[in-house]
Amino acid sequence: MTPSPNSGGVTVEVRTARYRVELREFQRWHRLCGVPHARRAARNLLQAHDDKVLSTGLSRDYTRSARAEVSAAGGVSTVLAARTMALVALAEGRAVGGLAAGPSIHLVSQLAVLGQAAVVQAALRTIKVHALAVLPAYRGRGIGRALLNEALTIAENSSARITYGQFPTYAAGVAAFYRRCGMNLCAPGLPVDLRSWADLPAVVAPLPSETLFHRAVRQ
Repeated sequence: MTPSPNSGGVTVEVRTARYRVELREFQRWHRLCGVPHARRAARNLLQAHDDKVLSTGLSRDYTRSARAEVSAAGGVSTVLAARTMALVALAEGRAVGGLAAGPSIHLVSQLAVLGQAAVVQAALRTIKVHALAVLPAYRGRGIGRALLNEALTIAENSSARITYGQFPTYAAGVAAFYRRCGMNLCAPGLPVDLRSWADLPAVVAPLPSETLFHRAVRQ
């Protein structure tokens, strides 16, 4: 849990989502930042929460469990859910922002042909920001940065090596936001080679209309 700076007389608390009502709000957060299939994304988070799996693998000692679980039937999905976080920003008695982050299904699918070890490495070493959004009335108060900082802290504490994500290049002010948060930005449409960042034989490639941001996680 991280308190966000006060602004305009409003105190904001950033913490892991605990309740179903908070997780249902992730449909809104995904939709606000233009993520397709927002309803499905929120439903997946809710299901992982109901299954008591969500965020259970965000620790340094999860490696052995991940190797065992990924070998079981449906184990890959369990590992991905365990390494996924859902954070909420709360102010004035309601959620005003949210962040969802964790391994990328697309990346794991790329590496699956290389076997179990590659899948485990991808799940343990990478954290992708799937959605980060704040209600318009609460923007400009440091809430988005507080959410991202909390995600980076969790990534560090769980031994991830890189945090990354992408956004529509045309989105006003988003590039400046990620730069202020200390992220490296690629030129629009250019990929990130994970061999140098996470020792993974894979490249993360955005759409031509998207810009990737990334940052090494301190170890």
